[in-house]
Amino acid sequence: MRLRRATPPGWTLCLLGVLVAACSSAPVVIPPQAVETYQFQQILGSVRVAVDPFFTVERTRGAFRGGEEFPEKGLLPVQVVIENGSAGDIRVDPRGFRLVRANGEIEVPLSPYDAFSMVRLSVGWWGLGAGFVGGSVPAVRNDGRMKDIETRALKETTVSPGESATGFVYFALREGEVNLAGQRIAFPLEGPATREMTYEIPIAGRRDIPTPANRPETAPPAKPSVSSDPTAPQAPIRTEGAGGGVIIRSPSP
Repeated sequence: MRLRRATPPGWTLCLLGVLVAACSSAPVVIPPQAVETYQFQQILGSVRVAVDPFFTVERTRGAFRGGEEFPEKGLLPVQVVIENGSAGDIRVDPRGFRLVRANGEIEVPLSPYDAFSMVRLSVGWWGLGAGFVGGSVPAVRNDGRMKDIETRALKETTVSPGESATGFVYFALREGEVNLAGQRIAFPLEGPATREMTYEIPIAGRRDIPTPANRPETAPPAKPSVSSDPTAPQAPIRTEGAGGGVIIRSPSP
């Protein structure tokens, strides 16, 4: 008796096609804003840094595919924006970032893959039975989630004078954690001659009280911490470019 390979019914293929198309679409781009527009920021030696925790469903949904599940599964993406207004290169290593809790406990950042593992979807039995394992809807959705998390991650890089860098660092939260009050993001940046600048930026946010999305353009800017060095170079000049981008130029001497 000749065995025939089972094929999924037409409606299943149709549904799969619709879901794959929907899951493969990329989310909106998150262009960095000027550091002074962010709520949580600090300045040391003319190097401006802002951190922006994406703590609520409203924020993660619009930033990552599958982001509506991030808060429930305990994944906290924190956008970092660095503007180098100094006269030398600044070296950035995302592995040096820490989430410091109010009681002093420290969380190290997750690698992009570990962050993805927290929100990864499992393949259901129906996908196995229909022979969709490689191209199942969960597999396609997982691929989109991994690409978003990995692509948006803050990279190890060198920021030249007058330039900027941005990206996300990821932390794991405790089950049921709904309040970031008393916590801070701490990290070092390495300047010229291996001079280290250590930033500690308090953050805040609640998930149990409905509030408007904390977009950079609407968040009230906090007064930044400024270096007392009067000889420090001025911050870079930012101008709006075509297509909604930002052009950063070094200040004139």
